[in-house]
Amino acid sequence: MILGSGLLARAFESLRGDDRVLVFASGVSNSSTATEADHARERNLLLQQVGTTARLVYFSTCSLFDPTLADSGYILHKLRMEELIRDRFKEHTILRLPNVVGHSTNPHTLCNHIRDSILSGRKINVQVSACRYLMGVDMVTAACTPLLLSERSRDRSINVCFDHPVPVPELVSAMERVLHKKAVIKEVDSGSCYEVDHVEFKRYWLAHLNLPWPASDHWRSMLLKYYGKAMPSTS
Repeated sequence: MILGSGLLARAFESLRGDDRVLVFASGVSNSSTATEADHARERNLLLQQVGTTARLVYFSTCSLFDPTLADSGYILHKLRMEELIRDRFKEHTILRLPNVVGHSTNPHTLCNHIRDSILSGRKINVQVSACRYLMGVDMVTAACTPLLLSERSRDRSINVCFDHPVPVPELVSAMERVLHKKAVIKEVDSGSCYEVDHVEFKRYWLAHLNLPWPASDHWRSMLLKYYGKAMPSTS
C-alpha cells in the first residue's frame, strides 16, 4: 500500500497492492520553507495510520547528520516523526534517504531548483562548503524495494546513501555543463561536508543486489540521464 503521489510514491508503485507494507510517501515537499502547519499535516496524517497491521515505511533524511542543520525546523520535525513511529507503530522501517534525483515536477528538490534557476537566469546562493548526498530514484527503487520488505529492516532505521557526498559548487558546475548554460551564482561562506554511516546499506547492496556499487562520480551520468533534455519544473 502507498500513501502519496509524488516521486517516491511512484518509485514504489509495485507495492501499491501489497498489504504487507504501508509506504508513507506523503511528507512535506519543500524542506527549506515548510511551515509548522505543513509539519502538523504530515504528523496528523501519520497518526491516522496508527493501528495498521502493515509495516509502516517512512522516508526520513540523511541530512539529520549535517551539523549546520541541527536546529532547523525540518530536521527537528523529522526527528520527532522518527520518535513517533518507533513509539506508536508495531512494525516499521525508517529509510533515511539522500537527495533523490529523478523526473519530477516538484520545483523544490535540490537538483530541480538548480536546473530551474540556471534556465531562468535566477541567482543561486551557493554554499561554498556544503556537500549533498545524491541518489537516482531508479537506484532508490532497486535497492530499497527488497530492503523494506526484508526481515533485516524490521523496526530499524537505515541510512541509505553512497560513499561520497557531492560538493554543491561542483554540482552547480556539472549542471551548467549538462544544460550548456552558465549559472548566476552568489557564493555564501557556509555549509558543511558531513559523513553518513552507511556501512549497513553498503553491505546489503553488495550481498543482495546484482548491481555494482556506484563509482564516486556516478552522479555525473545521473545528472545527464535526468536533466540532459531539461525543461523547467511547473509548480
